[in-house]
Amino acid sequence: MYELHEYTTPRYLFILPARHSDMALINSVRSWFHTHYKLYFLCECSHEPNEMHVAPHEGYSIKTPQEFIVRYAPYLRMTIKIAQLLLSLGGLVIPQVGSASTAIKHVLSSKFDNDQYYEDMKNQLKMIDSLINRYDNQHKHPDTSVTGQQKSIGAPLQGADLRELESYLERVDNKRSLGNLYRTVTVGGHVRWVCL
Repeated sequence: MYELHEYTTPRYLFILPARHSDMALINSVRSWFHTHYKLYFLCECSHEPNEMHVAPHEGYSIKTPQEFIVRYAPYLRMTIKIAQLLLSLGGLVIPQVGSASTAIKHVLSSKFDNDQYYEDMKNQLKMIDSLINRYDNQHKHPDTSVTGQQKSIGAPLQGADLRELESYLERVDNKRSLGNLYRTVTVGGHVRWVCL
């Protein structure tokens, strides 16, 4: 039951620019922080990353992108890799309409029939990955402790880190479910955030 108190927020998340952004236009970390980003959660319907999918929600705007990216860059690096894997398998669709849960079923096949959508998503994920790495490389310190080095690798978020995450989001729904995900507990006592 320890996990029930620790995992109060979905732990698999990634960010994308809210609008199409060209990497050439965002040539410095400073201009990267002025871009509008949205955060998306992944449904933990499986322990296998290739079987996850984007939660049926249009995403959350991030209030303070610079603080958010500085705080969560190491973890985002890991979750961007999961999102890239999902895209390569055809399972990464970002809901854009109000009724996201029904729309995702209709949009999934039509979006991936469109080669441009696939290429745009691939490029945006690559851009975020590149910028997180660029930011991290500019802010590495050679005297970092072992704990700090482990954190920069992308250790899973827990407890306070997850609870703090909500403070960066502009709330667009007043429900307690983030990204239309609901917290469930498995028979083994593990917490998972899944769509219903």
